[in-house]
Amino acid sequence: MRGIIGYIFFFTVGLISAGAYFYQLHPEHSIDGDVPRLRKDVDDALDRGRRLREAWNACGASDEASTQSTVQRGDKQD
Repeated sequence: MRGIIGYIFFFTVGLISAGAYFYQLHPEHSIDGDVPRLRKDVDDALDRGRRLREAWNACGASDEASTQSTVQRGDKQD
């Protein structure tokens, strides 16, 4: 348990350090200016994921319907 907490702690420290280093290297960026863009990118990714899931479910439903109709046609021919 201590190991997991240690990994989480050091990962968080590393992430904060990487962010601080990035903003030190790129003074044209600011956290206040980047957060709205980040929010837009996250919303866009979630919307793409939602559309992908809907397309996947629609494709699965049409495959099941075509499989069932093929099986029913096969039963009628016997």
